[in-house]
Amino acid sequence: MAKTSRRKREEERHRREVLEAALDLFSRKGFEQTTMAEIAKQAEFAVGTLYKLFKDKEALYRALILDTVQEYEQALTAALKTPGTEIEKLERYIETKAALFVRHIPTARLYFAQTAGAGLLPTAGLEADARDMHQRLMKRVEAVLRSGIRKKRLADVDPKMLTLGLEGVSNVFLGELIERPDDFTADEIAALTKRMFFGRVRLGPVDG
Repeated sequence: MAKTSRRKREEERHRREVLEAALDLFSRKGFEQTTMAEIAKQAEFAVGTLYKLFKDKEALYRALILDTVQEYEQALTAALKTPGTEIEKLERYIETKAALFVRHIPTARLYFAQTAGAGLLPTAGLEADARDMHQRLMKRVEAVLRSGIRKKRLADVDPKMLTLGLEGVSNVFLGELIERPDDFTADEIAALTKRMFFGRVRLGPVDG
């Protein structure tokens, strides 16, 4: 049993190394111009080993995107579950999302380059699993907003519309980061997002 566990850990390590090499090459050369042989060389694996992990370059791309979406869902769900008021939960959500934006600029740039319509629809082109993760997350955000409205901490606005509004305000910075990655820090993005969103819907003083 221990031997199987070690083997799985080794396979996961190899998988991560391949994904890191692929993202680096995709970012520098472009998806179409990068070959599986180049990815294998940078990851220091035989090409045959690479194909045992991923059947083709498209599978590599899908894994990169899916892994990133999964990290987003886990981190942002944890932020929404932190103790505190609905305002505090949403502030933590915004701060966490800003930090994720900054950390994953190369993946976001790759996604936007490869996905037609991604600038208009954040979930465009995502695999079904990734879309499901995004939808689950949006339902959690909506639940927190609904609770804040019920407790009169937020203005009485349709929580579904507020969820879309929060996503729109925060996502606009993603496009700016892709074009100008050195112009914003995670803290600046979080502060601007909170001011733009809570300035209209929070019942009480606006922080940060």
